[in-house]
Amino acid sequence: MADVEAVAQNLLALDEDDLMAQLGVRSQVIESSPEAASIDALEEDLPVPRGAFDDFLQAGKNVFAPASAQAYKILCSPIGGEGELAAELDKLMNQKTAEAAAKMTAALTPVLVGSLGLPQSIAVMVGSLIVKRVAKGTSDLICENWKATLDGAVDPAESTLEDSPIASAEPPGTPGATS
Repeated sequence: MADVEAVAQNLLALDEDDLMAQLGVRSQVIESSPEAASIDALEEDLPVPRGAFDDFLQAGKNVFAPASAQAYKILCSPIGGEGELAAELDKLMNQKTAEAAAKMTAALTPVLVGSLGLPQSIAVMVGSLIVKRVAKGTSDLICENWKATLDGAVDPAESTLEDSPIASAEPPGTPGATS
């Protein structure tokens, strides 16, 4: 199995738009090929067709926006409690290194998989995008920076992943997965 931190470092090296387009490609590939949900599948780059870049970029945004809003609600709202994980993410964010960014992504991934039901490959990509975005903020607190990055059209209190095609994708080998 691929190491989440190593995969995250490779993803974090991508330009934000390229990573968002890769998220769009991956989410569509998972619909027809459930094995693409595995983190091991991220070791293979999926080409983004030149003429379709904008379409895949939009598809990535359609996956990312509700996932980010839901994860924010879990980790940073009074319901979620801004607990240990948020404190650990704050500590890592303050280090401002590529290694710390990869560790942040690795820490977010299980939350995205377990709480939001995202496939592993999508969760690592969404986590990488969250880290890239919060790292640009001016605060040393992840939740403050994260809130500032949420798209104004997405209300974290009302956002759900139910309409997202990838939320229902099952990793291969799990009950209910199609091969």
